[in-house]
Amino acid sequence: MKPFLNVYLLILMVVVVAGSNVARSDDVKRAEILIADFEGETYGDWKITGEAFGPGPARGTLPNQMNVEGYKGKGLVNSFHKGDDSTGTLTSATFKVERKSISFLIGGGGWADETCMNLIVDGKVVRTATGPNTISGGDEALAPAAWDVTEYEGRKATIQIVDERKGDWGHINVDHIVQSDTKVAAPMLVVFKKTLLVDGTHLIVPVSNSAKASLLGIYDGDKLVQSFTVALPQGEDPFWLAAYPLDHFGLKTKKIVVATVDAAKIPESCQAAFDRIKIGTAADAVQADDYRQPYRDQFHVSSRRGWNNDPNGMVFHNGKYHLYYQHNPFGIGWGNMHWGHFESQDLIHWDEKPIALFQKTVRDMMFSGGGFIDANDTAGFGKNTLFVAFTSTGRGECLAYSRDGGTTFTELKENPVVKHKGRDPKIIWHKPEQKWVMAVYDETACPETDATPPQKGSPKDLIGNNVAFWESKNLREWKRTGAFTDPDRLAVFECPELFELPISGRAKETRWVLFGAQNRYFLGRFDGKTFAKESGPHGDSRGAMYAAQTFSDVPDGRRIQMGWVRTEPMGKKYPEQMVSQGFTLPQELTLRETASGLRMFLEPVKEVETLRDKLLAEGADALKACPGELSEVHIEFETGGRHELMIDGIDASFTGRRARIFTDRNFNEIYVDGGLGYTSTHRAPANVDSTESSVKKDTAKSLQVYRLKSIWPTPPK
Repeated sequence: MKPFLNVYLLILMVVVVAGSNVARSDDVKRAEILIADFEGETYGDWKITGEAFGPGPARGTLPNQMNVEGYKGKGLVNSFHKGDDSTGTLTSATFKVERKSISFLIGGGGWADETCMNLIVDGKVVRTATGPNTISGGDEALAPAAWDVTEYEGRKATIQIVDERKGDWGHINVDHIVQSDTKVAAPMLVVFKKTLLVDGTHLIVPVSNSAKASLLGIYDGDKLVQSFTVALPQGEDPFWLAAYPLDHFGLKTKKIVVATVDAAKIPESCQAAFDRIKIGTAADAVQADDYRQPYRDQFHVSSRRGWNNDPNGMVFHNGKYHLYYQHNPFGIGWGNMHWGHFESQDLIHWDEKPIALFQKTVRDMMFSGGGFIDANDTAGFGKNTLFVAFTSTGRGECLAYSRDGGTTFTELKENPVVKHKGRDPKIIWHKPEQKWVMAVYDETACPETDATPPQKGSPKDLIGNNVAFWESKNLREWKRTGAFTDPDRLAVFECPELFELPISGRAKETRWVLFGAQNRYFLGRFDGKTFAKESGPHGDSRGAMYAAQTFSDVPDGRRIQMGWVRTEPMGKKYPEQMVSQGFTLPQELTLRETASGLRMFLEPVKEVETLRDKLLAEGADALKACPGELSEVHIEFETGGRHELMIDGIDASFTGRRARIFTDRNFNEIYVDGGLGYTSTHRAPANVDSTESSVKKDTAKSLQVYRLKSIWPTPPK
């Protein structure tokens, strides 16, 4: 059967079964009979196998689970006990079917025969139900459902709740099972489907920031070529338009079908929004003032539309800095992970390019990784070929190369080149042994983690955290050589970075730097096979900055990094907000001796000074010039310690003696004591309209305020 038709018929079958649960108007409706409400401390006479269901009903959401809602009372069946990899069954005592229907609340995984609830009569499954979820983008809400059991009245039956699924959505939620003669109002499953003539370059989709996400697919004939989650506006919801490029898919037909991918709950109120989906061009989604919206940062780079997080694939190639990044083109929240792409010649002004890497449906998204140049043609595609390494969530660690300067990529036929439980590969050239080294986050316990017990209080699901090292001569075959971990497991969590840094003032002396997504770094030695720590982790988590990465192959030898700055959308103030999140300024990293030993300093690259428009004010009252401005503040106090500041409504407090503070619309960057300390703070939604600028308690020894220029083009009048 054709894939889409199969899904379509499945949805229709579910609707028919739900719709058949209607008592005739002339029937006598008898009182409900409660089979189970799961309000007790134990399951009573229900029989348990395995570990998935725990010793008794859950009291709502379990550890590391998304918020569970929609259940009745305080307890429910929740097989997320010990996570998605636990399995088991829960079987009721035998009961007599005495009403026309059995109603219940159900949610969680949507895997037939694996995460399901079955009605068993005479040893056979005669009715079954699952939750709605099989891929990312869903939620843990329980929804009403029912079986028509008229034909089984008077017979004996049992109910079995099953969790035999490991991995994503490998659990089921059930509550309040009742026999009844009353029609149960089950949510209607709406099938959305339309055929579009591809007479343009982009799919134009309306996006709401307040509605729940729906799962849609793009079909080339009967073949699903892409799926994505998107919050379609309901009724009169404010919305913005996403423009999604179609050239990448090499469509064989001149038409595509856009449709629901599975039996997800899509409200009928989304019909008008679905009808707005059309074929067009990128210009159909843009407005002249996109870059001047009040919620957009003005001198920190961000996508024109959508969401961005981790910087990826950062590399200098053919005279340009390439900044790739995690990107959701269909919303201002995380999801649908593609690689977006910026180019720059000066590290300040960035040109947004087309999407570089596309997810292969939401089952196989493109997660983070690094970029590099194969200067010696070790892979056989020519000298100085640009490569990127990334995690395919459905396959493993993958490599791709570009023939057009980093705009489009072709995957290696050997992909995935590494398979393990982990993500975020960073590949560097190890000159002494003339080989490639991959540093990649790994979650599997190994001899190194066994020999390095986690510190007390470490999260149980992160105990196996390590950075694993792999080597290759040709980028195609890889061999694991070792791993590094630390008692502080969070310091090696996600997005590893590994590089060698010269020590300032010490000729030819270097140290290796290793850190994870929290940006707390280790100093030590690297022999090409594993990392030996000398000190660390140093520093703190850097405030709102996360998952920093450095540029590869910078010609002047500088080690330049950028990080993701986590901000909060301002949806209540700006319901049509079309972009969220941003990146730090480019930062130069240096290694210097201090009274406490070697430490890494980070300062804005020298090119940042070109952002200055003019000196606005200086002196004790200079902060009075900051409200409403894009600013760079230089402030110094007589002594160190904690100093409390507010600049244009964003907390700018720091610990140290002096600071250089860059304040944009949504966040700031605070470089303390010449870069020995650093933090970033995002604007609190409660302060969306605040322009407060003040120094609390202390008096500054010196204070200067510069106005900064926007990096974006000026809209026409």
